[in-house]
Amino acid sequence: LQCRLQRSEPRMHMLLRFCLLACTSASALTPSPRTPVIRMAAARATAPVFDGKPYSAEVLPATVGRSSAVLAGSAALFAACVPGLPDWWSTASLDPGACSVPLLTMAASSALVAAGWSACGTDLHPITAKARGVTPPKSYTFQLLGLSAPLLASAAVASGWQPLPVAGSGVELAHAVLPFALWSIDVRLLRWLNPHVSWSEESVSLPANYAAEHGDSPVGAVLACVGVVAFEVYVQQLLAAPLTLGGCPVLGSASLIALTAGLLNHALANGLLNGLLCAEFYWTVSLMFGLSNSVLPVGIYHHLMYSMPTFVTRYQLAVDEAPSPAAHTLLLHATLAAWHCAAFAAVARLAPPAMPLLAPLDGPSVPAGAAAWAGLACVGLFGFAAASIASDYARGEEAA
Repeated sequence: LQCRLQRSEPRMHMLLRFCLLACTSASALTPSPRTPVIRMAAARATAPVFDGKPYSAEVLPATVGRSSAVLAGSAALFAACVPGLPDWWSTASLDPGACSVPLLTMAASSALVAAGWSACGTDLHPITAKARGVTPPKSYTFQLLGLSAPLLASAAVASGWQPLPVAGSGVELAHAVLPFALWSIDVRLLRWLNPHVSWSEESVSLPANYAAEHGDSPVGAVLACVGVVAFEVYVQQLLAAPLTLGGCPVLGSASLIALTAGLLNHALANGLLNGLLCAEFYWTVSLMFGLSNSVLPVGIYHHLMYSMPTFVTRYQLAVDEAPSPAAHTLLLHATLAAWHCAAFAAVARLAPPAMPLLAPLDGPSVPAGAAAWAGLACVGLFGFAAASIASDYARGEEAA
């Protein structure tokens, strides 16, 4: 089902506007005068839902019981660990000036996504579409979100405004083991929380999932990893790090990032279900960054989350067959969020960070050093991708 209500508008103006959006121009933050477009991809015949409908509070009793056990255990572990982590929940002094920059960056990003949503509408996330057995849509709003953030981060590193938060140490490599362990635990936890569908061992196997996603394209795997690492430079170095340095407690900054970069932006781009899932995801990566202050572990975790097609197929079926997919998704990811918070609190009590938090640099400056040149290369890579998507969008408008 497609619902496309729009007013006529000169096509050259549409092309110019989308190019400005892709380049994160300030003028792109002006709301579009067009009526929003909502494209609804066909769902499975067994569960004809999109975006979590029908909305209700009905949940599966088996999932509720198992989630309650996990939540209780997580609360007990967190209560035992958090007194030794004062920077997680309190602050001696909050610097509004230092916190204003990341807050304005979050607001600008959400305004940019809202402008893209006004122009291009909401589409299923490509991964969700494949899991449901439908052709992945163009998802221009999602592409705008996915490219503007790493493009901004790469430009900030290349121009000397921001450092690259990578230590290159043994402690950092030790922290990089965490995302692999967390992935393996989480997929098995979600399998246990969803007993109403069948799961194969292959669906919770990291090698099997990774091979299914990247087995025939090692170059694509590397480029995908570069893309999500650059995205995490935006989330962690441009948002989380300055909030923490400004005196915002870790739990507070993680919550702000989860609600804006996660829930709001992804709900606009890919619907409510994806927004709920991403709220938990950004909560997780923000807390994970607080353990090491390095972007490497969170970049690896982000990459692994995009490399699990076999698991996602079963997970999506479990969500679609729940009485209320939205309520089921909220329950699952609230459980994951609590478990991650408790587990990371325990890790924080035991493991030292890989590096100190890095403050913004004085910039701008001529690119110098490996980090700046890497940022410049990523500017070219993401800029080319943005230009290609803008061209594709323009051809679609002309065809329409």
